[in-house]
Amino acid sequence: MANLDESARRTLFWGLMRAQTTSVVIIAALAAVIAGSTIGLAALWGGTISLIAYAWGGFQVWLHPGNRAAKRMAGAAVRAELGKIAIMLVLFWLTFAEVPQMRESMTAMVLFLAFMSAQIAGWVQVARLDARLGTEHYGQED
Repeated sequence: MANLDESARRTLFWGLMRAQTTSVVIIAALAAVIAGSTIGLAALWGGTISLIAYAWGGFQVWLHPGNRAAKRMAGAAVRAELGKIAIMLVLFWLTFAEVPQMRESMTAMVLFLAFMSAQIAGWVQVARLDARLGTEHYGQED
């Protein structure tokens, strides 16, 4: 992991959040216009699951003040990844357990497609910012 300066850390975190939020809003709006409000809400929630998980992971790796020391960076990356996975699993479980409409095939498909769209938007944005900032591998690329 590279030792990034404060500006680069903030650029990476907020760039990731902007890219994922934009993706979520666009996909949800398109889904709502094309297939109706239930599908639009499923798309909105699917993308939001990714956004929440990545906000946790990005904060742990890039913004948490206690994780900037070299000896804590590896642990921060592990906590970030485990936290992202746990958040995603819990939110998907709660969604399917508590919202019966999300179990329908079309709604579930849109939920996962919006989730993946937000994921991909985040990956692309972080790769783009990584190249622009000239940083090396830092652990929050997926």
